[in-house]
Amino acid sequence: MEEKQCEKIPVGDFGDYITPFLKSDNVKDEKQAFSVMDAEQVLYDNVKKIRLHLFAGEEKYVLDLNKTNTIFLYNTDIKNPADIVGKRIYFKKVMAFSPAHKKEVESLRILKVEGITGEEKVVG
Repeated sequence: MEEKQCEKIPVGDFGDYITPFLKSDNVKDEKQAFSVMDAEQVLYDNVKKIRLHLFAGEEKYVLDLNKTNTIFLYNTDIKNPADIVGKRIYFKKVMAFSPAHKKEVESLRILKVEGITGEEKVVG
């Protein structure tokens, strides 16, 4: 029986496996661009959401789109969630009611989306 060889890959550190969720504190201002590296579907209690993998400079984040931000993207020329990959997103901070906290909390709304070629789409 032939023994299979396994390639050992360095494990790295925990930072390679833990990506923080984007919070309003991570957004400096409305001029800060977040590039979209990937988009995927996640499921919470049988509710589908779009998860974006973002980076700004050296920092990486994930963001699960709420209904408001999903509708914003739908109302642009981006009809397929995968088409957001490679674009830049800008956010504005807003106060929004959180059912989980039962009060208004600081939240993020998509302000605009820019493509790699510099075209810009603002809705709202």
